[in-house]
Amino acid sequence: MPTIIVCTNFSDTSRNALLYACSLLQNKGDKAHISILLLHIYTISVNYSGDGIALVTIDDALKYAEEDLHTELEWAHQEYPGLQVSGKITTGRLLDGLKEGIEETQASLVILGTGGNYGDLWSWDSNIISALRDLPAPVLTIPPNVAFKPVQNIAFACNLKNVSAQTPFKLIKNLVEFTEAKLHVIYVTVQPVKAGSKEAGNERWVHEQLEELQPIYHTIYENLVVGAIGRFIENHQIQLLLVIPRKHGLWESLFHKSHTEELARLNRLPIMALH
Repeated sequence: MPTIIVCTNFSDTSRNALLYACSLLQNKGDKAHISILLLHIYTISVNYSGDGIALVTIDDALKYAEEDLHTELEWAHQEYPGLQVSGKITTGRLLDGLKEGIEETQASLVILGTGGNYGDLWSWDSNIISALRDLPAPVLTIPPNVAFKPVQNIAFACNLKNVSAQTPFKLIKNLVEFTEAKLHVIYVTVQPVKAGSKEAGNERWVHEQLEELQPIYHTIYENLVVGAIGRFIENHQIQLLLVIPRKHGLWESLFHKSHTEELARLNRLPIMALH
């Protein structure tokens, strides 16, 4: 059975992420046989020694975590009785715990509630930033105060310079088919694609791979990527943005700290990092 991991620290932000996941799967999770694993990763500080006091403190913290997890599961089972939601507590670093959880459950998606807006990305925990780029499963980030809305329009920010055989077209197809949404493919560039160029070949490849979805293609001629994507999302009522994180690529450009003001346009929707 496919599994979605929802990472929780029992905060309001985490509850909102769980609410989003349950709402997304409601009326569809049973048909697709998808389950939710609510995962809490307790990180033991490197400053802890092995003395009795420190160990008691850790033990107490884990007991409180178990109680909080039980509360979250009770809420999910009561509000969404048709969904299969289980819980697990593990210890270690966030990134390691998520990788282990993905491997154990063969998770198809990880959902994280973010502690701030996208403009605050560089102040987030560095482990979260690494998770967005390095985990083997897609990561869906849910900003604070973003409530679930039926996904009718999905935008895929496609960089034609980086399209390859590893581009996750199958995942995009599965997601569009699951949500029954319309796919919009966005390419932001400063000049038209030249015939015979690498970008032209990649453009044909993208069209071939996504042909059955009949997406709408949009080429935006602008050098300010963040602003262009933000305005597109507002104008086309996009409920989900797909990006492919790469070092020194669109991901870094999209969330560079210099774009805080422009990123405000994106704080109203979830962003999924594909791998």
